[in-house]
Amino acid sequence: MSVLTLIKNCTIYNPKPLGVMDVLIGGGKVLALGPDVSVHGTVPDVEVVDARGLMLFPGLIDQHVHMAGGGGEGGFHYRTPEIALSHITTSGVTSVVGVLGTDGVTRTTRELLAKAMALDFEGVSTWIYCGAYQVPTRTITGMPRSDIVLIDKVIGVGEIAISDSRSSHPTTADLAELASEARVGGLLAGKAGVLHLHVGDDDSKLDILFDVLRTTELPKANFTPTHLNRNPDLLQEAIRYGKVGGFVDITSGIRPDEHDHVSVKPSQAIRQLLDHGVIPSRITMSSDSNGSSPIFDDQGKLVAMGIGSIATLWEETRDAIVQEGVPIEVAVAIVTKNVARVLKLGTKGQVKPGLDADLLLTDSEYRIRHVYAKGQCMVENGEPVVFGTFEDAPRVPGAPTSKGHAGGTNAGRGRPMLAPDEDDPDDFPDEKERKERSRRRHYCC
Repeated sequence: MSVLTLIKNCTIYNPKPLGVMDVLIGGGKVLALGPDVSVHGTVPDVEVVDARGLMLFPGLIDQHVHMAGGGGEGGFHYRTPEIALSHITTSGVTSVVGVLGTDGVTRTTRELLAKAMALDFEGVSTWIYCGAYQVPTRTITGMPRSDIVLIDKVIGVGEIAISDSRSSHPTTADLAELASEARVGGLLAGKAGVLHLHVGDDDSKLDILFDVLRTTELPKANFTPTHLNRNPDLLQEAIRYGKVGGFVDITSGIRPDEHDHVSVKPSQAIRQLLDHGVIPSRITMSSDSNGSSPIFDDQGKLVAMGIGSIATLWEETRDAIVQEGVPIEVAVAIVTKNVARVLKLGTKGQVKPGLDADLLLTDSEYRIRHVYAKGQCMVENGEPVVFGTFEDAPRVPGAPTSKGHAGGTNAGRGRPMLAPDEDDPDDFPDEKERKERSRRRHYCC
């Protein structure tokens, strides 16, 4: 990878429109932005990318991804898989927040944290919420507050289910206590400390959230209810909540199809929120990627099962612009700058010198062409160029197509796969060295 990358002649949205400019990135950051950026003096390695005719946006921030898998309604075979790195990057996403979900038994917050650490190593920025649907919720340290304070990647509590038959049916006091844990943890750690709420199909809608706000002094900024486009009545409640200053999160993965005849298409939900006077900065959108999408009949019987896709985040952003006439800067802010503000991700969500070089470049029809995460090119000409450690199935030991060569190093990935760390040759000592080590070790009780 080059020391510096100069992206020239692109139309930049910050997400505000800045016109045709150049962007210089290096060290994982945006270094310079201007109409004619050039590098002077002796620079060992500069890659110049001609982006003429392309639009450049901040990388997308997805605040609701079942990155370690989710689901399980209907049986163990419905447990959804972990998300792969290239699925994230080819969707234009460069920052991800992980959640659990219905299953707080066979899925754990520890597993979620481990997956977040892996994705971070592989190239994208990651955080998680501690908890699952249930109350008392699932944590690592025993308390949501201490998870937020002591674990760097934990930025809030969620997704806690309300208005859903699969929830623990928390009381107003239960929810207020969790929100207080999240808020104080956030204050102590300098984090967002949000309570991320899964909102289901029950008739109670956002009643419990309004009750908490009425009976406590907790600020609305500490709550991020999501899935608010799952039916028209809930969307109307979201409009009411947004108009009094609450944040509302639309789910791009919830949209009408052959089984779902009640949800509101996400791009249309955004248009309705704006038309009814919800301030644009209060609107966000997330994908619910890799979560299960069960459809139940009136008797509560499972009739269909889908899986959320992270690709829907940009698809619905594009549809908001092209089909619903939402201004580009407004639609893009909903999946970048607004999310960064809600979650207090100070280096994310904008294209600006000093901030992280998370960039999405598309053509004039909003097709993804290039993606940079933390300054590294992850997608080039629409194709992934960096893959997750085990994405190349033929090279995974035991895979049907491994052909005996699994475990080698794929130089095209930019890092060793299953080979030893080159910086530490003793990771895999030879037989002589192992014997020497065993003679040198002394054990005591």
